[in-house]
Amino acid sequence: MIADTEAAAEPDASKGVAPPAFTEALRFDQVAFAYQDLPVLRGVSLEVPAGKVTAVIGPSGAGKTTLIDLVCRLHAPSAGRITVDGIDLQEIGVHAWRETIGYVPQEMIFFHDTILRNLTLGDETITRADIERCLQQAGAAAFVADLPDGIDTVVGERGTRFSGGQRQRLAIARALARRPRLLILDEATTALDPQTEEAICDTLRGLAGEITILAISHQPAILRISDRVYEIEQGELRAAPLTTQAASHAT
Repeated sequence: MIADTEAAAEPDASKGVAPPAFTEALRFDQVAFAYQDLPVLRGVSLEVPAGKVTAVIGPSGAGKTTLIDLVCRLHAPSAGRITVDGIDLQEIGVHAWRETIGYVPQEMIFFHDTILRNLTLGDETITRADIERCLQQAGAAAFVADLPDGIDTVVGERGTRFSGGQRQRLAIARALARRPRLLILDEATTALDPQTEEAICDTLRGLAGEITILAISHQPAILRISDRVYEIEQGELRAAPLTTQAASHAT
């Protein structure tokens, strides 16, 4: 955690233009990033088309999470630029931009509270109808409906009442509750068994068109549902983007 003095020294980057509609693409153009003197990304150029599923694969430590940090504006590029529909990401208000992003991490955190409160996180602007919608989108509506108290069911400490696949669907539903334009998955299926991972991937594929998905993974399952795949290793794109045909998404 940043100390109080460090936090006070951080600039308030909340000002800037409003986020674009995200109808075209998120693009990296020769982006480099380094932690102090340690290069992490080198000349990365890629495109995340709107309404499609884009995957970035590679081993641990390859730079995948740093790429996500740059998209979320936790860091700024050391060189190159990132644009959304042609607008430089650094010119977009950071808080407004983050509100357009839904994020699903590898480590899911649940509180000993109801499904409803775990998904809204106390945001009173999110209605029960919103929760029902996002549960449906995440493929969680059926198992939640079978619970005695439905969305008012207490999940248990750290969500232990549910299986890994059910927790993952609830995490996706939480990310979808605020109607994001971009859904980011950061190694989100790594801890799942292959059958559950395949089922989650099918759910994600069903969201394509409604939302733009950027999936970071070192698991091969994500390739089956992706429209575009990039491979990153040691901070560089090692292969040209691979575009798959829609027919290959079916099993």
